[in-house]
Amino acid sequence: LFRSMNSEEKVKIVKPDKTLYTIYKYDKLDSTNAFLKQHCANLPDFSVIWADEQTHGRGRFTRIWNSEPCQDLTFSLLLPLTSLEQKLRQNITQIAALSVAQMLEGYGLKPSVKWPNDVLIQGKKISGILCEITETDERVCGILGIGINVNNSEEFLANLDIPATSLRCELHHKIIRQDMLKKLLEIIINCFNVLCQTGFTQNRQEIKKRLAFVNEPIVFTDVKQDSYSGKIIDLNDDGTLLFECEKRGIISLNSGEIAFHNSYSMRKY
Repeated sequence: LFRSMNSEEKVKIVKPDKTLYTIYKYDKLDSTNAFLKQHCANLPDFSVIWADEQTHGRGRFTRIWNSEPCQDLTFSLLLPLTSLEQKLRQNITQIAALSVAQMLEGYGLKPSVKWPNDVLIQGKKISGILCEITETDERVCGILGIGINVNNSEEFLANLDIPATSLRCELHHKIIRQDMLKKLLEIIINCFNVLCQTGFTQNRQEIKKRLAFVNEPIVFTDVKQDSYSGKIIDLNDDGTLLFECEKRGIISLNSGEIAFHNSYSMRKY
């Protein structure tokens, strides 16, 4: 299987007992999402592609995910979506953000979820998520890519173009990344199973408890680059944002990003 994947790197396979997932760990890949998308037809559900170094990682809107070799955690998870309702597929990014937040809480931290795909600690980004959907001849697959700043130094983070932090900076000690990954995968798969079995309601309630910037003045920019000043009121039943816009009143927003009026000088997360 892995000879046919044309990777220059050797792969280490980790399959803990009684788990749905299998981890395929590489020293270096361009992008774990791109790699998994290319090879998903030959891999079982809940396969995990983990790269110690990701040279061309990316986030939403083709942004670059800056990776520090062997210090952060960059991986992609293959989710089976064939039997998942179409309307629920848009919630996968949000349940992944919730899962990361819950995992971080296990370390005694107090994260918040910045809708729809980032996790913050005290307003600083610690994780970003990108979900892509692809179809093979036999199934629909979710390619869930997650990047987490784990053992990154303050010096590395200071060179990023947004405020960022890492577990090491917050906890003042290093974390064993593989142990953390296993914990996170169990949480993601549990949240995913809840989504498949009962819909978005339960996960929505958990996200709402952690939703960042509610009732704070922000600027929301949609995919057409139209901007709206206002504030977040709530998370709708379908996962869209209920937003009170200064010029348009109360509206629902389903795709875009948040920026601020304050000292971050409108920097976007």
